[in-house]
Amino acid sequence: MILLEPKKPRKAQLSYTIAALPDEVLAIVRLSWFADGKPKEVDEMVLLEDGDDGYSAFHKIVGAALIQGANVTISSSYRPEDLGIPT
Repeated sequence: MILLEPKKPRKAQLSYTIAALPDEVLAIVRLSWFADGKPKEVDEMVLLEDGDDGYSAFHKIVGAALIQGANVTISSSYRPEDLGIPT
């Protein structure tokens, strides 16, 4: 009997770019999903700076995507540390 070792889960990646965006836009977030180690789907969303709701949505979306193994690319006019992302 040959035993196969399970594949190691892929490590999610986080990329951040500071870009000039309209004042009402908090961030543009792109999520790249994978299946069997291959790209499967890409979702992109524009998060508006809607008081605390925009920041809350940002944290929930980015956190959940990273936990689930998606690559996350963020473009924002804010510095990463302003959005709670350590540098």
